[in-house]
Amino acid sequence: MSSAQLDALEKKEELECDPVRQKLGTPLRPGARILSFDLCGSDTVVLGLSSHQAKAANLTTRECTAAAAKHGGPVTAVAVLNESYTVNGSRIALSASWDKIVKVWPVDDPQNTLAVLTGHSDFVKCVAVHPTLPIVYTGSADKSIMFWRLPESLETLAQSTTPQEIAPFKTVKGQHTGQIYAMCLDPVSAQVLYSTGSDASVRAWDSQTGVAIATKGDESSDWCIARGQHKTNIFDCKATENTLWTASADNTAIGWDIETRTTDIVLEHSTTVTAVLPIPQVGVVVTGVRDGALYVWRVNSGVPKIIREINAHTDDVSCLRVAGRVFYSSGLDGTLRKWDIQSVVNFVGGFEYMPAELQALKDQNTSSKQGSETLAKSSKSANQSALTEEEERELAELMSDLDDM
Repeated sequence: MSSAQLDALEKKEELECDPVRQKLGTPLRPGARILSFDLCGSDTVVLGLSSHQAKAANLTTRECTAAAAKHGGPVTAVAVLNESYTVNGSRIALSASWDKIVKVWPVDDPQNTLAVLTGHSDFVKCVAVHPTLPIVYTGSADKSIMFWRLPESLETLAQSTTPQEIAPFKTVKGQHTGQIYAMCLDPVSAQVLYSTGSDASVRAWDSQTGVAIATKGDESSDWCIARGQHKTNIFDCKATENTLWTASADNTAIGWDIETRTTDIVLEHSTTVTAVLPIPQVGVVVTGVRDGALYVWRVNSGVPKIIREINAHTDDVSCLRVAGRVFYSSGLDGTLRKWDIQSVVNFVGGFEYMPAELQALKDQNTSSKQGSETLAKSSKSANQSALTEEEERELAELMSDLDDM
């Protein structure tokens, strides 16, 4: 390990021990890296973990359930079906993994696998669900997108003694030339599914048939944002009514006009952008980056501008989600953190967001640290000036010799 890597590791460990960082965003700590999460109602979150598990956790108590849906590899993506699909009163979650499968299970009973979606030949990297229909979408390292249809009544799955194996009703392969990292549905009608990944392109599909969406005004060509503006991997995508947002390893997040496929807004960063979250009701976009920071951009008035920085995580930001008046962030530092939108946007204490109660702790910690450093320097100086007993004797003899001269 290089000296630079050792310095970075030491800095990360120092940040993780920082008492302010330990409280910022009221972190939930599941004991493993969080690769993905999805919200389930107002008080529950489903987590995809590096520990080969998917778990549910209570957002109020910040405690995970003991039971978990277990996989044969890291759980890279999770999603929750809409509330009309339940089994014995429990919402239904899906978890996708490096083990190439997707499991379907009740949030209240994660070990009860109701169904298994099989068909991918490599890691499943992302999963999305239709907001009103029992249709599931998965993207994989095998460069394919698969469309799956669950039973209209999931109670039938619960009646079986073994998980039902479900095959995709549509497989799309060949259009993307790299791994599929992210997918999202248009939020207005959910008729279009957008997909993106390591080939730095974005494509669009009919969400119910899997047929490629045609370019408006040119039915002979497929809707596509080709590689070019983004130079490399696109890790995340989110859609609003008229804009598609993408986050890339080329250090940018871009807002695209969906109809014209041209860039409306480019948000430049100094490092890889791993996640993006538009919050149109307040005119901002939140981006998460490789070093764990969150940036809040004002995008509804002239030139885009960063209005807030949150030093949220000590490792890559892995996922961003919004629910009403709050948004959540997860990181590879093994934390899920909660942020009040209005408090962050309207914060008047400076560029870096820091709640008042934590600012006092930060100031106290800084003063204490400075005092410790001053004491350490004084002690070091005293130690350097102090003489050993032998040195004192030699000095006395030298002074005696000088007196005799």
